[in-house]
Amino acid sequence: MSTKSILLIEYESQLREVLKTCLSELGHWKVTPLNSVSQGVELCRTTRPDAIILDTSTPEMDAILFIEQLKKYSMIHSIPILLMSSRASWFTSAQLKEMGFAGVIAKPFNPATLSHQVSTLLGWNDET
Repeated sequence: MSTKSILLIEYESQLREVLKTCLSELGHWKVTPLNSVSQGVELCRTTRPDAIILDTSTPEMDAILFIEQLKKYSMIHSIPILLMSSRASWFTSAQLKEMGFAGVIAKPFNPATLSHQVSTLLGWNDET
């Protein structure tokens, strides 16, 4: 069985490293960490990850435009996007699906259970 690949978009470098470690070491996935949504859009033109995890807190001026481009790409290629947000409780599952997201991960998150949470949200059932 092949290893799943995750595109991780997180602006904060320390949090990006923690997330990468949790997902690669505990989830056994190939993680490509980036620090901006615009970099994610560019990378998606040449690669096709199995999932995208996107932190909603970004200082990018055109973040909403880039997020819309990323969602368009993900819909065309059936790539689920998970949001990470301290405002996760603001959204219902139906609202997230309507906005084009597969689910949301609340911040702060538990590093020990993050990979299980991701695989549950994505329906991967702890596959590697």
